[in-house]
Amino acid sequence: MRKYLLASTCLVAVISIPAQAETTIATATTDPIRTSTINGGAADNIKITSAGSVKPTSGVAVTVDSDNTLINEGTIEISNADNATGILADAGVTGTITNSASGKIILDEPYAPTDSDNDGDIDGPFATGTGRTGIATAGAFNGNITNSGTITIEGNDSAGIRLGGTLTGNFVHDGTTKVLGDNALGVGLQDVDGNIRLAGTISAQGVGAVAARVDGDINGALVVQGSLQSSGYRYTSAPADSSKLDADDLLQGGPALSIAGNVTGGIILAVPPKDTSSTDNDEDDDGIEDSKEGSALVRSYGAAPAMRIGDISDAVSIGPVAGTGTGFGLIIDGGILGSGIYSGIDANGLQIGGLGGTVTIAGGVGIGATGSVKALSKDASATAIQMGSGATTPEIRNAGTIEATGGGSATSISRALAIGVGADVQTLRNSGTISAKAGGDDATAIAIIDTSGSVNLLENSGTIIATGALAASDRNVAIDLSANGSGATVRQTAVAASAKPPSITGDVRFGSGNDIFDIADGTVKGNSSFGTGDNQLKLSGDAVYTGNATFGTGADMMTLAGTSVFSGNADFGGGADMLTLSGTSRFPVR
Repeated sequence: MRKYLLASTCLVAVISIPAQAETTIATATTDPIRTSTINGGAADNIKITSAGSVKPTSGVAVTVDSDNTLINEGTIEISNADNATGILADAGVTGTITNSASGKIILDEPYAPTDSDNDGDIDGPFATGTGRTGIATAGAFNGNITNSGTITIEGNDSAGIRLGGTLTGNFVHDGTTKVLGDNALGVGLQDVDGNIRLAGTISAQGVGAVAARVDGDINGALVVQGSLQSSGYRYTSAPADSSKLDADDLLQGGPALSIAGNVTGGIILAVPPKDTSSTDNDEDDDGIEDSKEGSALVRSYGAAPAMRIGDISDAVSIGPVAGTGTGFGLIIDGGILGSGIYSGIDANGLQIGGLGGTVTIAGGVGIGATGSVKALSKDASATAIQMGSGATTPEIRNAGTIEATGGGSATSISRALAIGVGADVQTLRNSGTISAKAGGDDATAIAIIDTSGSVNLLENSGTIIATGALAASDRNVAIDLSANGSGATVRQTAVAASAKPPSITGDVRFGSGNDIFDIADGTVKGNSSFGTGDNQLKLSGDAVYTGNATFGTGADMMTLAGTSVFSGNADFGGGADMLTLSGTSRFPVR
């Protein structure tokens, strides 16, 4: 992680726990234990060592019901019991809960699905039991909660970690949590007055499964630096012959990461810092060894978005990430991937808004040079980033990759960046790659589309490309700003001589306002269409435009300067139009 994380770690005061003795569990026990009575009927801190275990037959294995700490280095296990809990903290207590690197929490069952119809494919539900939770709080909890170990849960309506009230402290997950069953939930949080770090591995599998969900407000930062995965499918890689799969193999899960509350300190999908020193093990000075910092990868297999921000009714506000210099509220240096996998399933990467409540992201959304947001569908539609109704941010800035790859049917639409009706984004800046790939001639590819009409400036110093549809059609669209009625500027900027020249491949569409298409460097390959305003098409430097330009009925202007080249037809709509050439620029003579 970068040094800006240091600022976020100072948001919350340290919870002070009075120094006490410690009761050690170093052998196997089948009786449940409580902090309030563990020391001969008196309260005490509990440490379950690597040789110790707590394995009751049902109920709650370990209860934190006094102001004490719990450390598990051993095994907490309950087998084949519904409504069982590994660790439960009573409401209002103060302490810490730590499942350490060697700690295991297991709530499972002997059930295993079989191939009941002998078709070579496993049948039946993922799990039969219900209501199992690895770590739970019954209400407010004061102190830090950390999972660095392994939590394995089998059961419907079950969770690896589920907090039932406000956490005043930091939440850290850098271990492994796996939950299997209908409505599986890896990590579920409410209000958190502290920072959240989601690292390690969190996976949830089953219909409606969610890897991590934050339903409350975070007074701190949310840092993702591990693998979050959700799926309703039995197999996340399609077999060679998918026709043998049954309905129970093709269930739909939920988002891998869902955020439905405010986050004052912003959201970061982070990666480790670059290794520039052989002697410094913590180059970003964030208190975590660089070798132990993972890379964020948020994945959903199915139609649900990999990452979703928003609520069906409440307004959501994401504050700026401290120490970045950009003031952006959402920074993506890791990866987001939505994959449909199977036939007929749309794919979605990142969804912001569009659920009913508004979403406001301070500063902007930034995809860093190492970041990516992708959506991949076999034969349906794919949308990498969707800004839905009610979503507002001043800027989307991409230095990495935004990519959508969809199917080839006439109804398949691949959209890399889609800003929907009712959203509000003023500025787009791209120095990376924004790509839409249709899977066949009859499909549609759109790299950038704004149906809200809010985008008034798009600057490109990278690559914007839409491909895959029939070349002679109008379905390879690089930029569609046709909903803008107040005037928009698309500017392809000059880059250093040593840099890759910028490019736009695909059609460019403007709306009814006074629009400007300013190409100062690189190439444009596609047709551009302007509306009824007074529009300008400007080429300069060594820019090369290959395609046609169609103007409306306004007073339009076309200017070529430097060594720029326009190759195609210019169709002026009959207004008081002007064509100006200077330098050694070239315009075809018909």
